[in-house]
Amino acid sequence: MKKYRLTDQRTVLGILSKLASTTLTDPLSQKKYQVANPITVNDILKSVHFTLVSEEPLTDKPSSLVCVLKENRVELKVKLANPYLEDLFQVTEALIEPLERSSKRAAIDSITTHKIQTAATVDIGTIISLYGKTSLINQILNQWQVHLEQLLTNYGYFIKRVNIGFFYAADTPLMEALAASKAPYYLRDSNRRIFYTENAFFSPKKLNDQYVKAILDNHLLNNIKSALIVPFFSTSKVLLGYFEVLSNLPDLGNAALQDEISGPQGIGPLLAFLDARAEEFVFQLEFAYAKDWIQIADLGMIRDISQDGAGIGIYIQDRQSIETKTLGSPISFQIEINSQPYTFYGSLRSIKLAGNESENNSIGIQIFQCDKGEGIPLLASYASTLIGKEVT
Repeated sequence: MKKYRLTDQRTVLGILSKLASTTLTDPLSQKKYQVANPITVNDILKSVHFTLVSEEPLTDKPSSLVCVLKENRVELKVKLANPYLEDLFQVTEALIEPLERSSKRAAIDSITTHKIQTAATVDIGTIISLYGKTSLINQILNQWQVHLEQLLTNYGYFIKRVNIGFFYAADTPLMEALAASKAPYYLRDSNRRIFYTENAFFSPKKLNDQYVKAILDNHLLNNIKSALIVPFFSTSKVLLGYFEVLSNLPDLGNAALQDEISGPQGIGPLLAFLDARAEEFVFQLEFAYAKDWIQIADLGMIRDISQDGAGIGIYIQDRQSIETKTLGSPISFQIEINSQPYTFYGSLRSIKLAGNESENNSIGIQIFQCDKGEGIPLLASYASTLIGKEVT
């Protein structure tokens, strides 16, 4: 196994706690840092935050921090947690890579995948523009609207309704403006006429005052106190549609948004959560129309696996079978778990071609679904157990 990809909140916190007295390096700038005060945050993403300590002023904002321990190389993928606090960072992923001199190897090295197939990427935007909301698309829309309403309600938001729309049918000045700006829109309180316009959010000042008043009056008439609209994109990064989250209460009925909107449980984690759900939603749309599956390999060895079972790397022997494939394409593969075949479906995220004979070709896949409901939880459970044995 090449790398352990750690995403579980408690595991990441444990790693940061062990790195408290260790110097880490930004691989781009080569500047040295230390991590301090790692804490778990009970936000919608279950984040881990820490204070970045440097002997010099924090002029750079590293996206990666690396250190080498006795047996492992550790890399923290990080980002700024709060735009108003320059030293508060969030860990998005921790990667642990056993060093070559380490004899301890995980049993995943012997696990193979079978029937690795890809399909051409489908242009959902063109399909919708030509045919509108087909019965298949409407079915997925209805399922996802209910799914998002339940998820947000479970995480402490008071949601009246979630709408999912497409910008091809934009027929209001607001939607046309959001399509042009590609920015999220957040009405915090329609009664008090409060909008959120920081951090690249859309400002209603770009619209006619009378039109904005009409929007607010219409919301009040329908007992809508707050509204969040987040655009989403196709796998080829073309603007496709939007999630519209509506609530009968100000700030979507969430205390963190009301009290500290830019804080660790505020609008940032909510947007990241919706962006991740949008990525999965777009995959479901594209996967529903995928056809003409082509096998690129009958057999592949697993390179690495993420702790949540949502990402996997596979070694592919034949370079020609993958070098012309398009990133974002639907991909499927099989793994035998407990002597049962499970077919996983996802999106092609990366292609790494061997530079010499000592290296291997490989692909990275983000997994979104399995033909059996327990497939991804089983993969996550296996990965978490395996990683726990090796890194604790």
